[in-house]
Amino acid sequence: MKKNSIPRNVIFLGLVSLLTDAATEMIYPLLPLFIATLGSGAILLGIIEGIAETTASLLKLVSGIMSDKLGKRKTLVVAGYTISSLARPLIGVVSDAWQIALIRTMDRVGKGIRTSPRDALIASSVDESIRGKAYGFHRAMDHSGAVLGPILCIGTLALLILVFNFSDLSVILRATFLLAIIPGALAVLTLVLFVKENTDGMAIGKKFSFSLNAFDGNFKRYLFITSLFTLGNSSDAFMLFRIQEAMQNSAALHSLIVSIPLFGAMISRFGDVHVQRQFANVLFLPLIWSFFHIIKVIFSTPLGSLSDRVGRKLVINIGWGIYALVYAGFALLDRLPEEWQIAGTFLLFTLYAVYYAFTEGAEKAFVADVVPPHLRGSAFGLFNFAIGIAALPASILFGIIYNTFGAAAAFGSGAAIAFISMMMFSFFVKEKH
Repeated sequence: MKKNSIPRNVIFLGLVSLLTDAATEMIYPLLPLFIATLGSGAILLGIIEGIAETTASLLKLVSGIMSDKLGKRKTLVVAGYTISSLARPLIGVVSDAWQIALIRTMDRVGKGIRTSPRDALIASSVDESIRGKAYGFHRAMDHSGAVLGPILCIGTLALLILVFNFSDLSVILRATFLLAIIPGALAVLTLVLFVKENTDGMAIGKKFSFSLNAFDGNFKRYLFITSLFTLGNSSDAFMLFRIQEAMQNSAALHSLIVSIPLFGAMISRFGDVHVQRQFANVLFLPLIWSFFHIIKVIFSTPLGSLSDRVGRKLVINIGWGIYALVYAGFALLDRLPEEWQIAGTFLLFTLYAVYYAFTEGAEKAFVADVVPPHLRGSAFGLFNFAIGIAALPASILFGIIYNTFGAAAAFGSGAAIAFISMMMFSFFVKEKH
């Protein structure tokens, strides 16, 4: 294989992520609406997302350390993907919104177990000269699954409504969630059969001890600043919640969705205008979510590769600056005329996808650049932990601000924190040359 080609292991790990994200995104865009049908709102959504992500973060640290100690990555990766694939569809059987927190936590337990060993396995499987490209490719495959997931979601909705004549919105959502087990099971099968272990020359079974002192001050400053950035980076579910809130009574959105033949046929099955507009949201959220991930797929690999050429810091800082602008835009979304809100939503999600493409691959490649190979599992564990441990206060505080002061205050505070983080990263962190 050519030196600048994506290795087989990375390709199959990308396929696993594609299938897993397809299963996740059959559920995720509809989750805010499902929570609303159960009688809950922004604060509970923040608690659910915060608890889930923080649980994952703790396990990312533990699993990263374990993968270095054991000298094995794949076993932990398989265990993590299996837990998530089995837990995720159970959202379809809950009776109260708080139960979603338990299931989301189990899903994130799986994510926590698999993420750091998987990131280290990617680093061990690829030449360092294309590290940014490899992580960008993996994120592109992950986002391809996030494109496929909403498409599967919409296809399932169409099948249930037009072929099987389901008419109860809650039952339709639950059945869609349960069917998400299919792509999840395919992901685990692909991982078991086609991904190979790669220890990068580690001495398996060696004595291992974990200490922060093994890492230099530059890496620790990087962890601190990414944690600060995360305090302003709440769950993406709030963006979907914001859209639903801004457009829940939008005649323009209803008219747009009805004009699409397949969607119009589904909406016509509901006689009540209020229910029709609510269902227009059901269809629009997966549509915008799929569009969002299409943009990620297009830009993730080239912008990950860009960090190999011009440096990680510049690429990351551009991404964080775009993020601040996007959050400022969401703060003002409902101030646009109805006919402009839809176009504004597509524009904001385009920019938000570009932010992800600038940062996801570059941030992980930065970690692999500045730590020695035998500590990569632990380093990725610390990195993922640092980002995720801030997720609980970030999402809960965002939900409280949203509920108390409104969306403008919540998104505006996120934009301010992102700008401060960008300045600190510029001045206090050095990259490997």
